[in-house]
Amino acid sequence: MDIRPPPYRNGHPLHPERELKYKRWQDRFGNVQPVVPPSSESVRDVLARCRTVWRSDILPDLCEGKNVLVIAHGNSIRGMMQAIDGFNETLLADLEVPPCIPLVYRFERHPTAHLVSIQPECAVGVPAALRCEFLAEERELQRAQERTRRVSLQRYGLGPSTDIVVQRGYLPGLETNAASICASIGADFEWDGAVAETTPSDDVEISAAPYFAHDRGGGLPGLEANAAGKWSRLARLAGRERSASTPAAICSAPAIAQRTPMVVIIRHGKTEHNKLGLFTGWEDASLAPEGRKEATEAGQLLAAHGFSFDVVYTSWLSRAIETAWLVLAEIDCLWTPIHKSWRLNERMYGALTGLSKKRTRAQYGEKQFKLWRRSFDTAPPRVDSFSPHYPGNDQRYVQNVLDVRISLKETLVRSLAMGRLCIHRKLPRSESLKDCMERTIPYYVDVIEPAAIKAGKSVLISSSENAIRGLFMHLLSIPPERIAEIEIPNGLPMVYDVVEKRLRLLEGDPSQHNFGKGAELLFGRMRPDGSAHF
Repeated sequence: MDIRPPPYRNGHPLHPERELKYKRWQDRFGNVQPVVPPSSESVRDVLARCRTVWRSDILPDLCEGKNVLVIAHGNSIRGMMQAIDGFNETLLADLEVPPCIPLVYRFERHPTAHLVSIQPECAVGVPAALRCEFLAEERELQRAQERTRRVSLQRYGLGPSTDIVVQRGYLPGLETNAASICASIGADFEWDGAVAETTPSDDVEISAAPYFAHDRGGGLPGLEANAAGKWSRLARLAGRERSASTPAAICSAPAIAQRTPMVVIIRHGKTEHNKLGLFTGWEDASLAPEGRKEATEAGQLLAAHGFSFDVVYTSWLSRAIETAWLVLAEIDCLWTPIHKSWRLNERMYGALTGLSKKRTRAQYGEKQFKLWRRSFDTAPPRVDSFSPHYPGNDQRYVQNVLDVRISLKETLVRSLAMGRLCIHRKLPRSESLKDCMERTIPYYVDVIEPAAIKAGKSVLISSSENAIRGLFMHLLSIPPERIAEIEIPNGLPMVYDVVEKRLRLLEGDPSQHNFGKGAELLFGRMRPDGSAHF
């Protein structure tokens, strides 16, 4: 409980103090409060910080009636369980928390306390002192716990050793990936910059000891398939082979570069609706394979230019959220806070939602089609109150949109239909481009600017085409009558300079992408060679 492992030495390349996530840690209110990570921790240290998170962050949410999802690690989940149940710490050693099996606590209000956990009627795989249950069949849970116990024993040299097969040789980011793995196996590593590449067809068999130094037990026993996945990102660390007696492999992490605040705006990757030419609006269409590829490549481009972010803003639509995730994964910033708002949603297309644009043009004529799609202040036909496309029938919006006024008409209609009073807010049944911008621009001005940009934070905004049009109309002073001339390509990061108040691309010229007839409104007048002239 109380013995800490040997601490990192000062300046060690793998010390967590070098990582941005700790330098830019933000509390639940968005205030940046850098933390000094420990050089080593005992189990009791972990329990103490988990109790703090339980009291300061999780318990207040539960008291507000929210359901909470916690995704963490073996020791931190044990610490959370002790904070909730208050059981004796001697129980911790025998408490196995297998990966990816949900562990559920249910709470009720008590007259003498804020919340009390409820004892489940039939909980398997947990000691009687715990008021929780695993969501798994008994045999499945027992197998998972036994597998977790076996892997734990192997980790400490009490199981058979395993050789690792590295597929397809060297990958970019070698030194960082190697550093992470070295930390996980307890070896001291330094990097000398030497890398021997292998051809894509090579399968390089690497025995842990000859190539990557001993751990402190004299070998690297028991690495299973999940570790092999990490090792597969490594090739030989140097052009010469290393002997089993080599005391340490050569590997260190690069220093973190300082950055200036910026705003990067990206439209989500393509969806199947985009490919089929459908009006999507608030319909929650997920990314197509091409869209995931676009988002991943956008992240790789940002990584190549040294970008990282302090905060992300996105809509409630999964295509924008997934795009943000894929971008953050490529720049190793998945820890970055993500703020989601319905005000960054795509324009609500009303009765056109889900319809083919080509068929709509043929049915209603080119003039009416353009009026609905491209005019600034003409909304498409509205959906009725009980349409599946109306956000008032989606519990996400009914329960969580609290920043719009009550609709007396919708309240009356729904109360009569339900036979009881149903308070309903004024959610859009259709939107013009103007309506969309009247919710998007104020969100940028009232939320993003004061909370992030004026605080000097670097910002990523992942959203949809019409919401981004609204942002550009505000940021670049584009006339309303011309905003519909602008097209926004999928999955292309665009950098807005908050000082010079202009937009730029990371690579290439605007002429290489489809920005529509109004490209000069975004990038200035275009030169004959396709570059922008401001």
